[in-house]
Amino acid sequence: MSKPTLATVSLGGCEGCHVSLLDAHEGLLDLLEAADLVHSPFSGDEEIPAHVDVVMVEGAITTEEDLRRLHAARASATTLVAVGSCAVLGGIGGLRNLSPVAEVKARAFGDHVTKSERLPRLRRLVQPLSDFVEIDISVPGCAPETGLIVDALVAAVSGNEFSFGVRNLCDECHREKRALLEHSSEFVSDDVLALMELDEIDPKRCFLEQGLICMGPMTREGCGAKCTAANVPCRGCMGPSRLDYEQGAKTIDALAAVLPAGGIMYMDDLIGTGYRFSMPVSVFPGALDHEGGDDD
Repeated sequence: MSKPTLATVSLGGCEGCHVSLLDAHEGLLDLLEAADLVHSPFSGDEEIPAHVDVVMVEGAITTEEDLRRLHAARASATTLVAVGSCAVLGGIGGLRNLSPVAEVKARAFGDHVTKSERLPRLRRLVQPLSDFVEIDISVPGCAPETGLIVDALVAAVSGNEFSFGVRNLCDECHREKRALLEHSSEFVSDDVLALMELDEIDPKRCFLEQGLICMGPMTREGCGAKCTAANVPCRGCMGPSRLDYEQGAKTIDALAAVLPAGGIMYMDDLIGTGYRFSMPVSVFPGALDHEGGDDD
């Protein structure tokens, strides 16, 4: 009996999700024992086969070519797995949605650069896959934990359901929360500090209680809290615990309750802090006047 077939596709992004998949090392043997890999960015084939049982797609829709390849993947796949913050949320590249395409190009390449005919046409907005096709399994993260990707793909090729928690990151963070859990009218810290302003960061205590902004309260669990374990505050790459939440707005709400100047400092970099990975699924793209795509 033949095994299920598996393909992987990379769209607008850094291909870090494929690197995370390759980090499985011998764990890839379990995946390849369960499925035949028939197409990937490393196979040299430009077009995906007409029928594949499971297709993993990483990257957001940033160009017309991305969109064409996404529709081809969806038409081919029995099960489509969106992997990474770009595919699920639009990702960090979605920050370009704040500006017209012409302005973004001018900032990147200068005002007097002639476009090569070999470059694909940029779309006016960076968008997640779910804006265009039905997604069967979503695995957020930048990049997602290797184990999450492998587990999702093994579940997909085995025909099993795949899901993980929808609590916030604080529930799996190992750091001690003392004042944060006490019912009090006082803030948990007298100061709000940037990471580089502290000579030493207590590796066991909640970042918010030390006056450091952390996106844990409004970020979905599932990454194992590896950043906070490495003494780095959460940046929110797993996206909100529920997609109907505005991740940035909810974080403002949370910070205002625990830090004295949290809201003010946060507003200095509202997008970069609260919507770094999720702006394409927030209200912001529709709130701005865009001037069309690359060739308009």
